[in-house]
Amino acid sequence: MIHYRNNGYTLEGISLDPSAPAFRYGAGFFETLYYNGRDVCHLDMHLDRILHSLRSYDIPYTTVDFEEVIHQILNRNGLEKQTARVNIFYPIETEAASPVITAAPHDPKPYKAYRLCVCKDRHVSTLNGQKTTNYMFFHLAMRRAKSRGFDDAALFDLEDNLLEAATGALVLQKEGQFVCVDSPYRLPSTALALAREVLDILPVRLPMEELTSFRHAYILNSVIGMRPVVSIGETAFVPNDDPCKEVMQLVLGDVES
Repeated sequence: MIHYRNNGYTLEGISLDPSAPAFRYGAGFFETLYYNGRDVCHLDMHLDRILHSLRSYDIPYTTVDFEEVIHQILNRNGLEKQTARVNIFYPIETEAASPVITAAPHDPKPYKAYRLCVCKDRHVSTLNGQKTTNYMFFHLAMRRAKSRGFDDAALFDLEDNLLEAATGALVLQKEGQFVCVDSPYRLPSTALALAREVLDILPVRLPMEELTSFRHAYILNSVIGMRPVVSIGETAFVPNDDPCKEVMQLVLGDVES
């Protein structure tokens, strides 16, 4: 994979200084973007989020012409006019963090419905509100879910209130009303922000025991858009694609299926 780092493009692996925070603690931030074969979707929103994270923690950083660099990365990896996943990383290594940019093929599954297990572990921190490269809890939750035959894992706080899935935001619906999680301990989802432009989604507290009262559920992120969830643990939901259509187009771009 050809990637961008230190003002250049390279096939060489990324080395980390073993004394740097990025190596010792997984310190840094990242974003995942969708390239639909024509456009890199919502680059400005993702840059706003990652640069806000850096500023929030008083981390100096450098920037590049992200649009041009991403175009070059896609071109040099032979990914133009194909669907791809683009990542922007800001590992904290030196006095000023600088971006590492990668791209890899992505095979969309626009009709998939998701099954989520309940993650038994809990991880509650204000850092949950940032997309950090110290992602071990979410990685392990997802790996365990996959090993058990699920698509993702539902995460809860210490009081068993729903937070999010390991890889995206969750929205539930009953009696025509959409709701999302109101908590400082979940990532502010770009896909959810876009969905709220076209759907009336009310932020609420969602205790685990109340999940059975909802008829529909959905998972959202910048790469899959919005897809139905058919179960969270032993709680089943009726899959309904209708609300997903407009959100999918908004999140993933106006491309043909």
